[in-house]
Amino acid sequence: MKAIIIDDEQHCIKTLQWTLAQYCAEIEIIAAASNAASGKQLIELHQPELVFLDIEMPVMNGIEMIKSLDKVNFEIIFTTAYDKYAINAFRLNALDFLLKPIDKDYLIEAVEKLKAKNHKIESRQIDNLYQIHKTKIIDKIAISTSEGLQFISLQNIIRIEANGSYCNFYLIDGKKILLSKKLGDVEDILNMHEDFFRVHKSNIINLKYVEKYIKGEGGEIQMIDKTIIGLSRSKKAEFLELFAKV
Repeated sequence: MKAIIIDDEQHCIKTLQWTLAQYCAEIEIIAAASNAASGKQLIELHQPELVFLDIEMPVMNGIEMIKSLDKVNFEIIFTTAYDKYAINAFRLNALDFLLKPIDKDYLIEAVEKLKAKNHKIESRQIDNLYQIHKTKIIDKIAISTSEGLQFISLQNIIRIEANGSYCNFYLIDGKKILLSKKLGDVEDILNMHEDFFRVHKSNIINLKYVEKYIKGEGGEIQMIDKTIIGLSRSKKAEFLELFAKV
């Protein structure tokens, strides 16, 4: 797989080149650039299959560069220093990313996941990432299904229920979507969005759609779709504090 690295830090380029050569021999680095403008030129010239793209670069950042391209017909693995909004944006939009400094095991995992992907990156994923990066507002999630990606507005999710190693998303229009992730993984993705609350080990709810609280040891919550969900005793005080009493 022919690849290009775009990163404004030269030592990051060299480290990534060395690590790929040692552990991911199937990736051939054909060019590297230290800024987005040069990177764009290299992409248009070489037509790579994969781009390792740094997010934070001066003048033009990586997301702006991708949006400026006429087409994105290659895979992308974003590289970034820790930024809570950026990382949640990647996760919400089913995009591949690596944290700097890049760990070889995570790099190997990202490359293997890339090889197993059954769908290409979509322009809506980039658009969502751009909006989140620009405004710090998270409002959509991309869910991987057997058919590809389904984009869902977070305000349309009533609740998320654990189903073994999977979980079900229940939507305001009555639809149910199965996601091949554990509920804990979904909680990590949504942990910056104040509307979502994990009521116990099997359920995350959208607080906007709580209809009634029923008293009890932990109590129960009735959602707008009339589903009754048990509230963990350890979560009771935190949950009740989220609502103003009259």
